[in-house]
Amino acid sequence: MTEDNWLGKIKVVIFDMDGTLYQEDTFMERYIRYLLEGTEHEADTEAAISMGKAIRSGEHFFGLGHFYHLKDDLLVVRLEDGLARGYAWDGSSVPMRKKVYKFDSILDGELLHIGDPWCIAAMFSHKYKLPAMKLDEAFNRVRREMLAAPHRFEVHGGLMQAIGELGVKKRVLMTNTHQASGAEFLEFMRIGHVFDEICCGAGKPAGLDAYLASLLRQGYQADEILSVGDNPWNDLHPAKRIGGRTCFISPYPSRDAEAWDLRLTTLDELEWLLRALNKRKTKEEMHVWHESC
Repeated sequence: MTEDNWLGKIKVVIFDMDGTLYQEDTFMERYIRYLLEGTEHEADTEAAISMGKAIRSGEHFFGLGHFYHLKDDLLVVRLEDGLARGYAWDGSSVPMRKKVYKFDSILDGELLHIGDPWCIAAMFSHKYKLPAMKLDEAFNRVRREMLAAPHRFEVHGGLMQAIGELGVKKRVLMTNTHQASGAEFLEFMRIGHVFDEICCGAGKPAGLDAYLASLLRQGYQADEILSVGDNPWNDLHPAKRIGGRTCFISPYPSRDAEAWDLRLTTLDELEWLLRALNKRKTKEEMHVWHESC
């Protein structure tokens, strides 16, 4: 089997949920607003929202794929060979206590990876030293809104159907969202029943590392596993490290320089991938289709 025909070997597909099985572009502004509401930092709300949007869109010097230093309140850019460079919020370079990190096993609570819009909001909660309860309240409020008008997200029926028809040995859902909200979202999408295994509160990336190790112990080969997600650090790096296959799906630019087997932007593309997987199309055929879109 040639390298371009790797889809034909896939036996396990691991899906992230938020940002992967649905895409919603308005929650981050409300999330940041609720975080700062009623605090001494409420006057900073519009500036924080503006910065968050610039980070998400790639218009800021700091972007998705970078890191936030929890203790030193620094924006951290990963360089080669484990080196890191720190920046203040105004973009000025700042010396770091530790310039080298083992980035494949982060990081003893030092760095927060900014892998998706949820992480951007979490970063602001740390920047403003908000209590964990405030973060939880804002998170749960946003999650409830996403399931009801006027902020209810749209379910992609074709993608849900394609997941249900996926002919592999294991269809797995792993999300860091806690059990209650994860279950509500799966029920809303009417898709919980199609997965062979569901893990909420998965603790990725470490949780994915552990799950991948369990698959290898069961006899699966690394290149028989495909991980699909919108947060490379949580969803893709663990799979790539063991030689697994990776599909990065996100409408936003990422500063993560890693190369993935597939880079998608829309749910339509993900639906096509799963239908191609069912038909065991080649990567070359997928590339031709993608270029024609």
